[in-house]
Amino acid sequence: MRDFNAVSQQVDALYQQVMREENKGRYSEELWHYYPKLTHTHGRAQETRYVYDLCRLAQFNPEGKRVLDAGCGFGLQLIVLHFMGAREGVGFDLSNNRLNTFQRIIEDFQLGNSLRAYLKKLEEVDFEPASFDMILSNEAISHYLDVEMFFERAACWLRRGGVLIIADGNNGANPKLAQHTREVWRRFEQGPKGTIGVHNIKQTYQELRAEIIRQAYPQLDARTVQQLAERTSLMMRETILQAVAHYVETGEMPDGRFDGSQCPVHPYSGEVIERLFHPMELAHDLSRYGFRARAYSYFGGAGGNPVIRMANRVLQWLTPLSLRWAPSFRVVAYKE
Repeated sequence: MRDFNAVSQQVDALYQQVMREENKGRYSEELWHYYPKLTHTHGRAQETRYVYDLCRLAQFNPEGKRVLDAGCGFGLQLIVLHFMGAREGVGFDLSNNRLNTFQRIIEDFQLGNSLRAYLKKLEEVDFEPASFDMILSNEAISHYLDVEMFFERAACWLRRGGVLIIADGNNGANPKLAQHTREVWRRFEQGPKGTIGVHNIKQTYQELRAEIIRQAYPQLDARTVQQLAERTSLMMRETILQAVAHYVETGEMPDGRFDGSQCPVHPYSGEVIERLFHPMELAHDLSRYGFRARAYSYFGGAGGNPVIRMANRVLQWLTPLSLRWAPSFRVVAYKE
């Protein structure tokens, strides 16, 4: 694997230019909010070490390899992998702001020979079978509408012996984290609006469903619209309208109330805000798709503190016992 210090200097030099204040007009301002660490050298080294640690955990050297980031966002991990020597890095994401920023960075720093990015959902992309050496899902699997589809496609897209790396903070084995995530679900579904954690809720999913129903059926009174909006949780626009049409025809209300057990769905886009996963179950599920997978607790260490890094190694070795307290997890899966 290429020398960390050399790669860190390259990443530092690039993002020192990207994160200039005057670039907030060219790149999405969300970049500064999402990656505040990229505004200083220590933070840029931390983000680089984060990718190195993922590769070391998976025993994967990206030099000369073809890698895919499924949910690449601003493309930071792919840029680090590029400087680590990846032959080609491909990413896709459904966020227009984030993808546009990544594509502009590729253009501005002439990275187009080795980096490509597509504004597409998981359901919309496809690649040649056995065309990647590594697939990364970094803080992304929680937002896939169809996780099983991702597993199927990852198994197809990876070469034999290739590795799938999943890193995510929605550790369902941690009771405190699970409770917080379920409260995020409730707030997005029912309100109140406002800020919770990193999320800012401007309109609840119930309100969005009511909007869809009112536009299609203006003759319905406000109370009926509200009842229908409450009873069409987990549905998208087309399914909502089918349920309402059935009600108008038969008088039978749909029975899809939000009960807090499942992550709600954005009625227009189908996005899910934050899923919960038990890492051991996730690793077990991957075996059905031809992977040999293992889950790991993650307690930090990308900042470089040697005590934290040592503690993380010990606690990873103690997985699954340590998962109950882990703020995050990793799953490393090899295609057999």
